[in-house]
This record gives sequence, structure tokens and C-alpha cells, in this order.
Amino acid sequence: MSDPSGTPLPRDGGWAAYTDHSRRLSALLKDERARAERRAAASRDGLTAVDRLTHRVASQRQHLHQLAVTLRLPEPQVGGIAPGPISDPAEALRRAATAADAADAAAENAHRRAAQPPLLPGLTPLARNSLVYATAAILGSFASLLMFVISPDTNLGHIPWQLVPWSLCGLPALAFFAGYLTISLVGQPRIAGGGGTRSARAGGVICFVGMPILWFIFIAATRG
Repeated sequence: MSDPSGTPLPRDGGWAAYTDHSRRLSALLKDERARAERRAAASRDGLTAVDRLTHRVASQRQHLHQLAVTLRLPEPQVGGIAPGPISDPAEALRRAATAADAADAAAENAHRRAAQPPLLPGLTPLARNSLVYATAAILGSFASLLMFVISPDTNLGHIPWQLVPWSLCGLPALAFFAGYLTISLVGQPRIAGGGGTRSARAGGVICFVGMPILWFIFIAATRG
């Protein structure tokens, strides 16, 4: 038996085997094409991920340099990357992305800490500055009272009026400038826009009003 072209057809058993092998070969070719397409897609995705990670690392490096300049820290040294023992590209990309995330988190934490002053960062600016001025005023008041106690006129039972200008003006001014200088040195954030303020008005009230009030109270108590 032959087809119209004269080519002899195989017997029924042979034809069945032929068609079975043809189907298997077709399935294998289809699977191979599918695997090739998956490999090509994975390769494209990997290249895209590498390009994205490369751009991210470049931006991250620039951000770290700018952050170091802003915080007045040494310039970060970013060297080359040594080949790792990981043979799976997907795992290597995952670890690289995790490391980049950790670096971003560390930079954000450094930026957040730099936006807070070194002195009492948990307080509001007004509360922190008021506490600094109050401490300076208390120390100035102690100095004023000490001068009053050790004065020879006090030992004679008289009020040492020569200490009044110091107690009412000189020491309050010293306390104010000591508090202002302390706030300027350790009470300001290291980056701009961090809410830095010196609360000069509040400091003036605390030092130039609070200290004389304490001094008069002490005088009235001792004279009484």
C-alpha cells in the first residue's frame, strides 16, 4: 500500500510507533523551547535587576558621600566587590538587594540622628534650651550667694551692696551667654532643617529675671 506520491506507507504497527515517536519528539521540542524561553526571560530579568541594582548602588554611594559632607565625617571608602562563593545568580541578587536595603536603613538612621542635637535629643527644643538656661542660672545664683556669704560686709552684719551689680546684671549675663554657648555647641542638630533654635528670649527671662528674684528671696530670708 502506498500514498498518492508512490511512497510506501508503513504497516499499521510501524505507523503507530512512528506517530508515537513523532508526538514524543514534538513534546520534547516544545519543552525545550519553553525552557529556552524561560531561560531567556530569566536572563532578561536578571540583567534588568542588575541594572536597577547598579543604579541604586550608584545613587546610594552619592548619597553617602553627601551625608558624610553634611555630618562633617570622613569620606566613606567604597571599594570594589570581590567575587563571592554564591553560584546562583538569583541568590546573589537577593543578597545584594538585602545588603543595599541594610545600607539605606543605616543611612536613614544616621540622617535621623543627625537631625537631633547631641544634648538631650529626646526633648523639644524649648524644653531643652530652657533646661540649659535654668542650669546656668542656678549655677550663677550659687556663685552670687557664695560671693554674698564670703563677703566681709556680710560678716559684719551689713549687706554687701557692691555685689548688687554683679548679682543683678553681671552674673545673669554670664549665665545667659554660658547657656547660649552650650546650646550653640551641643544643643543644635548637625544638619540644616533639624529644628535648631537657641530660645534667646526664654533664656533672657530665665537668667535676667529668675536670678534676681532668687537673689532677693535669699536676701529677704537672711535679713529676716
